[in-house]
Amino acid sequence: DKSCNRVLGSWFAAQQAVMKVAFVAVGIAILFSIVLLICSFDTLEYTEMGLNYAWITEQIEDHVYTSGRYYLGLGHSFLKFPRNVQSIVFIDDLYSLSSATRAGPALLSRTSDGLSVHLEVSFQYKLIPKELYNLYTTLGPTYQSTLIRMAIEQITSSATKFKAAQYFDDRTALGNKFRAEIDTHFRKNAFCEVPFLQLRTVHLPTEFEESLRTTQIKTQDILTADQEQKAQIVAFKTTVIQAEQHAKVVTNQALAQAQSVQVNNDAYCEQYRYTQGLTAEGYKDIKASTSWNSSSLLSYMRIRALRDHPSAQSVIMM
Repeated sequence: DKSCNRVLGSWFAAQQAVMKVAFVAVGIAILFSIVLLICSFDTLEYTEMGLNYAWITEQIEDHVYTSGRYYLGLGHSFLKFPRNVQSIVFIDDLYSLSSATRAGPALLSRTSDGLSVHLEVSFQYKLIPKELYNLYTTLGPTYQSTLIRMAIEQITSSATKFKAAQYFDDRTALGNKFRAEIDTHFRKNAFCEVPFLQLRTVHLPTEFEESLRTTQIKTQDILTADQEQKAQIVAFKTTVIQAEQHAKVVTNQALAQAQSVQVNNDAYCEQYRYTQGLTAEGYKDIKASTSWNSSSLLSYMRIRALRDHPSAQSVIMM
């Protein structure tokens, strides 16, 4: 009996040990499954886009994912790319830039008339989402380095198409041409676009810059003198116009005065003729109502005229 009890005790102890191991194994399996499930998800931030990469089979899905959380499957994760605009800068003072900015030293090239030119340039590029698969399979994960090399080649090549004077006369138009050329090249070969480019600083040989600066000063002096001459011409023309207007005013005033005199004279003459007519009619009636002859009537008219004449202006011969 004691032997049987010991055997049964050993068996129950063994069973309990097996069950503990089984529970631990199940717990580990569940925990491992949870970890695998969590690892099957991946996320993209708002400023990111990605490609589904299977590291077990080393295959990439030709589909672009945007921001969000996605179930990709075990052994899958995102190859992440920026959605926003990225900058590449070529300047001498690299320490003034943030660590996130892709940068290189200023570029050296030649103008079309053979002068060396030192360019500080920056531009902004943006990956084209529908070309993301082609970008990765063509340029690989270090595509930024390839973009920098492409930019150096394209900018230094574009610089040789323009004369030295153009870098001073119309830098804005020159920057637009640089941007258009690098944008065309990047769209075709780098699967991205270049919406902005800044031609920051241009350095030419010192002798040429001094000569060009002197030429610009002289040109400015000529323009200033020309503007002053034009201002004087305008002032003289204004004086002539004012004199002509004054002459017209004087002429109009004289014409108005002459017309006024003419109207007054015509009115006086008309009044005088009317008065003389009435006087003649009166004398006619007097002659008709009396027995006077013409001689008597003339005597009457002389006496009346003498009467009506101012005494201060009358002289009588005795």
